[in-house]
Amino acid sequence: MKIPSVSAHAFRFVLIFSFLSSTAPLFASGRGWVVFDSPNSGTTNLLTSAASISRSDAWAVGYAYEQDSEQITITQHWDGAAWTTVTSPNPGTAEECGDASYAGSTLASVSAISSGNVWAVGSVCGPGTAKTLTMHWDGNGWNVIPSPNKSPIDDSELLAVSALAPNDVWAVGDYQVAFEYEWETLIEHWDGTVWSIVPSPNPAGSDITYLTGVSAVSASDIWAVGYSDGGAKPLTEHYDGQSWTIVAAPYPAQSSFNGLYGVTAISTNDVWAVGYQNINDAGQNGQGLILHWDGTQWSEVQSPIAGYATILLGVSANSSGNVNAVGYIQTRDVQYRPVTEHWNGTKWSVVKPANPGRVGQLYGAAAANGSTWAVGAYSLVSMTQGYMENPSTLILKNH
Repeated sequence: MKIPSVSAHAFRFVLIFSFLSSTAPLFASGRGWVVFDSPNSGTTNLLTSAASISRSDAWAVGYAYEQDSEQITITQHWDGAAWTTVTSPNPGTAEECGDASYAGSTLASVSAISSGNVWAVGSVCGPGTAKTLTMHWDGNGWNVIPSPNKSPIDDSELLAVSALAPNDVWAVGDYQVAFEYEWETLIEHWDGTVWSIVPSPNPAGSDITYLTGVSAVSASDIWAVGYSDGGAKPLTEHYDGQSWTIVAAPYPAQSSFNGLYGVTAISTNDVWAVGYQNINDAGQNGQGLILHWDGTQWSEVQSPIAGYATILLGVSANSSGNVNAVGYIQTRDVQYRPVTEHWNGTKWSVVKPANPGRVGQLYGAAAANGSTWAVGAYSLVSMTQGYMENPSTLILKNH
């Protein structure tokens, strides 16, 4: 996934680690957020996405690595009592990538149809050799399922997935045009047998276009979001059962960065998309960008100011009156703090969750049965390099 810096257009996730031993909730914060212990697989660990099936069945995915070693996938499962690591494949080997320095595997998103049918997507290898990655859980284990790339010489990655049925799964991301400073949208579909690339539009004149989130109401009502023009404009695309089209989305004209990172589709006339815009009325360095689809058009909804800069990376809904967006704030001295915002059917309000470390970020959320999981990473040390050092996995639940 690509997320914004308040001083640059985009950067990739950087990770974290620390071992905790308790399997019970660690502590709680505002509006019922509770921190749960979760395992770590390296000195740098990060959870990027979650999927909730029932109160005793949820998944979180991401990646981890040790210094000077290959990046590996993380898949963790909640059984109603504890989060545990489940073995997952790592196809991004030095042999596959052609260069040990570019070896590695990353999971960016997960979506569940049932306990025995879960999909996760991401990428393998590094710049110049990046390829799409799709993995499937069949109830017994995770398996890599072949997925196409735009061409053998283009970098391709998948950043989000939405699974509707065993024969209807969508994944979105981007690919870099070979030998060019140009990125275009990438959309793939699983029909129950194979993954295939589906044509997706790109805004005219945009050299840098990403799709970072996807959510479905039905097989003929699906939304994907991201940004174009290197982040200058938000991007929303809709699938009507036949083809994908760009739908105009508003943004603050005075803001130079307007990116969308997460979307949740509640119904045909109730869809939320969240992200970041780098200016606000308080003269600070940016706030969350929140858009709502009412069945006819997108409109900007006021996002409360949580800190010097507020970046929202994920959103999930239990109902029209219970929506949670997650992300982080950046302080004036460049420290990250996890943040959530809640929609009660009338307005958005800031809810600062518990933070077990000095710094932390939340990247994804999953709602089901009246509660919401939020996942990310935290570090026990303050930031000195512009990113979190030695991060550990972070999992919270809102009851």
